[in-house]
Parts: sequence; C-alpha cells; structure tokens
Amino acid sequence: MRNGKYDVLSPLYSGEPVNEAEVLGAAVWLWMHSPLHRDAPLHTLPDLLLPVIKHRQYVVATEQGRPVFFMSQAWLSPEAEARYLTQPAILMPQSDWNSGDRMWVCDWVAPFGHTPDMSRLVRQDIFPRLCWRSLYHRGQQTGLP
Repeated sequence: MRNGKYDVLSPLYSGEPVNEAEVLGAAVWLWMHSPLHRDAPLHTLPDLLLPVIKHRQYVVATEQGRPVFFMSQAWLSPEAEARYLTQPAILMPQSDWNSGDRMWVCDWVAPFGHTPDMSRLVRQDIFPRLCWRSLYHRGQQTGLP
C-alpha cells in the first residue's frame, strides 16, 4: 500500500503476498544501521525475526525503494505476556508470538529519522483502533517496579 511518500507492507492486515527473503533482508539491513540492533548476533535472527515473518506480524516501510522502517508485533496470551515482561525477548518461545489477543510491539527500527512519520502511520493508518503496548528491554534495567 502506498502512504504518502512511503510504500508500506503490513501483510497481516492487507493480505498481500510477500517475499519472506526480501522482508528478512530489509529487516537485517535496518538492524545493521541501527545503533540498538547492529551488534545483535546472527544466531538471534531465528528467534527474533523469523517468527514474525512467518506469522506476517510486521510492518516494513520503504522510501524510494530503500527500507526505512521495520516494526514487529507479537499477539500474546496472558501467560506469554507475563514471560515477555520478565524475560529477554530472545527467550520467547516461537509459540508465544501468536498465542493471544494482546498486541505488543517488539521491535521498532527506524535508524534514519523516520520515527515521527512511522509513529503517525502506525497509529492512524495501520492500527487505528487497536490498543498496543511496547517495552524497551534494557537488560537489568527493566523499567518495571
């Protein structure tokens, strides 16, 4: 779908056919340019990227053919949500990614300054009527009481 100057792929909602290899390439390319993601080991990809690609739980935006944004979401059960809140995302079992109706944004990657535009896009056009949550996992700094 076209949204202003961006081409946006959100297959969970659009039903569009996707090339999973291209989505993986766009996500990894964005991770490589993100200070928060670029040091992630390759062995984390099967746990952090492949489940969302297989379940079609992501948004990718490109500008003039270049990836500028990747967001992944998980649909968690209450039990999976409790695990997500207390454990690193890398430990989330693949079955948790699509286990319930509680939407969590797991990954937000916009390394080239597109966060304001993408925030508007996600809130107004992709998930305008959904309640969703996010948590910035910072190792020992959980942000939780």
